[in-house]
Amino acid sequence: MNLTGLVALALLLHPPSSADRLEEILEQMKKAGERLHTLTATFEQTDQDSILQESDVSQGRLYLKLPGRIRWEYEAPSKKILVVRDDLVRLYNPASRQVQEFDRSKGGTMGGADLLVGFGKSNSTIGKNYDVSLVSEDEGTVVLELVPKPDSAASLFTRIELTLDKKSWTPVRSVFHEPNRDRTDIRFSRVELDVALPDSTFELDLPANVEVIRS
Repeated sequence: MNLTGLVALALLLHPPSSADRLEEILEQMKKAGERLHTLTATFEQTDQDSILQESDVSQGRLYLKLPGRIRWEYEAPSKKILVVRDDLVRLYNPASRQVQEFDRSKGGTMGGADLLVGFGKSNSTIGKNYDVSLVSEDEGTVVLELVPKPDSAASLFTRIELTLDKKSWTPVRSVFHEPNRDRTDIRFSRVELDVALPDSTFELDLPANVEVIRS
């Protein structure tokens, strides 16, 4: 029997513990986060209201350039664009012809970054900020549950479920549970890593007479 066969047999006879496997997964996520420079993806986002028992589904494209560049481009059912450049967050609503601006350094909004847990260098601190458990694993994906630690201000959510692709170790699905029991479920597809993204991707090309609201 060759070496590969011996390793496979050893894993079958002595499979790694769930704690050991979780450490391996977190290490893979850390390495993937360190390698990640740019990313584009199509997304479908479902926002569920726990009180009204209603769901809103939106679709669009995500553009990410590290560090500090994010563009959520919502295309359906209505168009809006959220752009982040360092601490400046700008949300453009073409229907109302308004741009809302926020400064992340002053607190309040995460500017869409709160929905990108599992992407980038912050992966190295997931074990520090969250109690992480391995929910399930199959041939192509692993599912993790992240619960913020009591002394951590890392998350706006009570828990997060991440489904990771085992080839790229980046999320293909992220589910965020809020304290009021609302839920945001984002599924990523057509993910491309390390594509060329000019800085202009993270600018807003605005028509004339757009109202700017600063908070």
